[in-house]
Amino acid sequence: MQLGQIIRNFSEQAVAADALLGCGDLVLLARIGAAADRFDETLGEYAAGAVRRFANLASSEDWLALMNTVERAGDPGFRCLTHMLHWSLMRDEAQGVVPHVGCSCAGSGSCT
Repeated sequence: MQLGQIIRNFSEQAVAADALLGCGDLVLLARIGAAADRFDETLGEYAAGAVRRFANLASSEDWLALMNTVERAGDPGFRCLTHMLHWSLMRDEAQGVVPHVGCSCAGSGSCT
């Protein structure tokens, strides 16, 4: 199945869950679940929105990083999807978070 078809079918919860499980990253799935709950969305609604946000808001550098990731991937479709989801989650999780004192991690915990 092509990536566009998978994303179009995110309105069906079983398809969305299967696609996200197919990414092979349970931590990513848990983060998407938490974000979906926070925004009062289903997994599929959040994931579809995350892909749209990447398509509409990503910088040239973000697109270049995506292309580099996909170029080296064994399964480019799922790797593209996970890259876009991680990008959107980072942005959404950083909203309203007070940065840690003395670092620039924006509360992401990457300074630890």
